[in-house]
Amino acid sequence: METYPFWMDDEVPGIGIDQLLLASRQWSSRIESYSPLTDSPMRSTQQMSITLPLEMAALVKAKVATGEYASESEVIRDGLRALLARDRAMEDWLRDEVIPAATALEAKPELGLSPEQVREHMAARRQRKGTGEV
Repeated sequence: METYPFWMDDEVPGIGIDQLLLASRQWSSRIESYSPLTDSPMRSTQQMSITLPLEMAALVKAKVATGEYASESEVIRDGLRALLARDRAMEDWLRDEVIPAATALEAKPELGLSPEQVREHMAARRQRKGTGEV
């Protein structure tokens, strides 16, 4: 299967459509695995024991010590919420931007740029940034 480069102005080209579609499916399955447990009415929390590297453990304790968080659990919960938000943003980007662009490029490959054209575009962009133009 022939692949076409997909790139954004600040990224390095070289990933093919088939790789982007695979990544989309992988992210989609990850997001779906985070569905809330609605069939467990008895308890809304679960106690866990985790092991962290010393630097991370110190960071968690420092966040509590400064009063930024009430407990170590709150620090971890906030970190997990940030991770879920990042995963959702990635899924949205793949679904709303990457897949439509990949599909359009598959339908009309002549609209794609060659690696040389991408390099030229990026070099011109870097040069404009160096002179203050955008």
